Amino acid sequence: MFFSLAPDRSHISDLNSRLIGFYSYLRSDVDRLFDGISEQAANFNNLDEESKKLHFYTLRERFNNSSKDSAESAVLTYCLNKLCFNGLYRENSKGDFNVPFGQKKNLPVPSREDFKKAAIALAGATIENKDFTDATERARKGDLVYFDPPYVPLNITASFTSYQADGFLIEDQKRLSNLMSEMKNKGVFAVCSNSSTEVTRDIYQEHNQFEIEAPRMVSATSSGRGTVKELVITNFS
Repeated sequence: MFFSLAPDRSHISDLNSRLIGFYSYLRSDVDRLFDGISEQAANFNNLDEESKKLHFYTLRERFNNSSKDSAESAVLTYCLNKLCFNGLYRENSKGDFNVPFGQKKNLPVPSREDFKKAAIALAGATIENKDFTDATERARKGDLVYFDPPYVPLNITASFTSYQADGFLIEDQKRLSNLMSEMKNKGVFAVCSNSSTEVTRDIYQEHNQFEIEAPRMVSATSSGRGTVKELVITNFS
């Protein structure tokens, strides 16, 4: 959404400090980031199949031992995303990235020009690592805020009470819905993407809901990829 709109001034935030570190380095030192990724791609792509798997786990260990605001972390954030299983991001209870190797044959790298275009798009952005409530506290009347939280699970059993993917609680979904209501009262336009489920519809019942079909490329299972129904939720008509 951000890179599609490419606003002159913006504020982006995420709780994933590794992702925020990547965006920060992309903006501040794009050539160093690109060169680091290109070096990793050359190393990986020249290995045989078995060595590629071993190399992935070496990179994953280096990533978990790296400082979250380092250039190494930024480089490996990109590399692991492209090489891991289905592009997932998941951490264990210790906070270590633990997604397995995705049996990839090559590590793809966009052109340097593509990286520089992305860096230019980020030039006018404030980049922060915050909870959505803190990240939007400066939103004012007339501003547009887009929320892309971890989605409500598509299949919730009767025993499901709180957690969903990435540790985002159902209570956090309710907190987000309440925040969108508060924004409406302040004249702040809010848009949220989420899954199309009865639970989602109930949580966000105070807001306008539009069902769309969207491509999903990242999922733990092949059945979760392809075209799926999602909700676009707004606090305005």
